Amino acid sequence: MNFWEQCLIQLAGIIKQPDFDRWIKTLVCISWDEKNRSLVLGHKTLQAIDTIEAHFNTIITSVASSIAHDAVTVQYLQTEGSIEPAQAQLKLVPKTAEQKVTRDPIYASGLRSQLTFENFVAGSSNQLAYVAAQNIGNNPGKTYNPLFIYGGVGLGKTHLMHAVGNQMLTNTPDARVLCVGTQTFINDFTTAVRENNYAPFDHKYQNLDALFIDDIQYLGGKKQIQQKLFEIFEKLVPHGKQIIFTSDTYAQSLKDMDERLISRFTSGLSVEVEPPELETRVAILQKKSFAQHFDLPDDVAYFIARHLKSNVRELEGALNCVIAFARFSKEERVTVEKAREALQGMLVASTAQLTVERIQGAVAEYFQISLAEMYSKTRVKKVAVPRQIAMYLCKELTKSSLAEIGDRFGKRDHTTVLHGIKKITDARAKDKELNYQIHVLEQMLKN
Repeated sequence: MNFWEQCLIQLAGIIKQPDFDRWIKTLVCISWDEKNRSLVLGHKTLQAIDTIEAHFNTIITSVASSIAHDAVTVQYLQTEGSIEPAQAQLKLVPKTAEQKVTRDPIYASGLRSQLTFENFVAGSSNQLAYVAAQNIGNNPGKTYNPLFIYGGVGLGKTHLMHAVGNQMLTNTPDARVLCVGTQTFINDFTTAVRENNYAPFDHKYQNLDALFIDDIQYLGGKKQIQQKLFEIFEKLVPHGKQIIFTSDTYAQSLKDMDERLISRFTSGLSVEVEPPELETRVAILQKKSFAQHFDLPDDVAYFIARHLKSNVRELEGALNCVIAFARFSKEERVTVEKAREALQGMLVASTAQLTVERIQGAVAEYFQISLAEMYSKTRVKKVAVPRQIAMYLCKELTKSSLAEIGDRFGKRDHTTVLHGIKKITDARAKDKELNYQIHVLEQMLKN
């Protein structure tokens, strides 16, 4: 019996039979990543996905987390199949959604109505990206075009991209917006090649007011489709049509990517989304708990936020785990002690992670400099390079933000840290000896 089948058995005993048959039973399990505790479910209609997320996501996540004995992240994707616009078949869908599904299904497909600016928590770690996205949502194609948002997993890049699209449709309901993942873009192109018919592909991707592509790094090495994306770019941007890309790294570091595309990626505005700082993490927890009608005490929110610093998905997973624990154990009010019990597995994994201080010590010892020099202001090469390597490793191997890293390197600001990281990233690609040194350090630290 697979993981989703175990979930279905428990859900069948909790959710009313008509709702279970109509919504839960029609979900398909696309993937279950046991290592990362990530469950991806699919449905053929976006309307049904909206309904399931609004009405059943909390219980699905709670049951999955209970079975996995750890916080599980649940995502929903549209599977292949036609979009069903009949409102009668989706009784739980709000009437306001009816207007959205009467449009050509090519456009606005992939936009998630829940991902808006209203439910995005902005902080210093994502402020620039947030402001730029808001500006684009109200003035698409006018200023930052393209917008290139980069950063680690689960930090809100996709949320901002969808929020722009939803804002555009709020302002202009008949706007032609398309939001896809890179894999969908690749699949559509592969179909065009296989059938030797590019007309449907060109119509879908060129006859638009806005095109958003998520995780563009996966185009690396695919020369033919990169050429096609370049052509699409040249069709849209010069005519004031908005493009947004998201990536796990900044454009210049994308591997096996056409230089012309990289030039286009950086021709607008590139913004980084970093791991949220403490106050933002707390705000995220409070906002998400409120949305789930759960009373999360401030001390519990701060407890979770202080121990889990990686990304929004990790925070949401932890919150779901605490909520599931409280509801299954019928706790009226969760305490820090109960939260600690619910998150025991996650907290053990978190405390086992590398620290900035450990990395600093290992790098200082390897390059035979003192820790004091690591914090100092000296720019002597034999100290400056190891310091930048340490910053690079801190960014790669820990969950610390640029500001947090800079604070531990003699109160340097985040722009200094970013400069050092980019310098090492570029140098590592060209200098074999430096690459070897960093590789050795990575192995030492990981082991």
